[in-house]
Amino acid sequence: MTYADDLKALVISALLPILSVDEVLGTEVRFGEGQYRADLVVSSPVRLSAFEIKGPRDNLDKLAGQVLGYTTSFLDFSVVADDVWLDAVRPLVPRTTGLMTLQGSILHTVRQPRVLSRLRPDAALRWLRTGELRDLLRSYDLPTTGHYAVLAETVRDLLPVAELSSFTLNAIHERLRPRFEAFRDELGRTVTLDDVRMLTLGDQVSDPHASPVGPSES
Repeated sequence: MTYADDLKALVISALLPILSVDEVLGTEVRFGEGQYRADLVVSSPVRLSAFEIKGPRDNLDKLAGQVLGYTTSFLDFSVVADDVWLDAVRPLVPRTTGLMTLQGSILHTVRQPRVLSRLRPDAALRWLRTGELRDLLRSYDLPTTGHYAVLAETVRDLLPVAELSSFTLNAIHERLRPRFEAFRDELGRTVTLDDVRMLTLGDQVSDPHASPVGPSES
């Protein structure tokens, strides 16, 4: 197990006891049309939180660019940093970004993230797939013909922002849930590298042109 994997396993172990009944975890979750990959995601029908994990051997050069992707695609975003990196991370992220450190087996919150009440329309649409857009339009008795761009424009123009956000949060949760349930069923007394791999989706979660099927096997 590499140091990065080891740190991720420790963070997962710290999060598991504090998850609510409908919250699930995902690792290495692609978003922003595949441009970014989230180290760790907590998802529920009302939550979409991202965590970027930085250890003492990690490079911070890309963090500023990652922040932009995270803050435009999730309801909240936090950096989990080793104590030695905390002072270096602070100037690279806005004050809306949460800061956490891992102390033993407990996650210590240094700064709470700002939590949005809903996803912005463009952000929500970047998560949804063509089949999901059709399902959403069908639920409103709206036309479902056309390619992705046409469907997305129809959704953006005609559906309430709150409904679009709610549908998207549920769609993401349903993609992550099967692997999390398999992970939980197989979990032993400690989180291992194999457990972390089980949480990793094998497809591009935010691919707008994919069909709405469950995660593919990697």
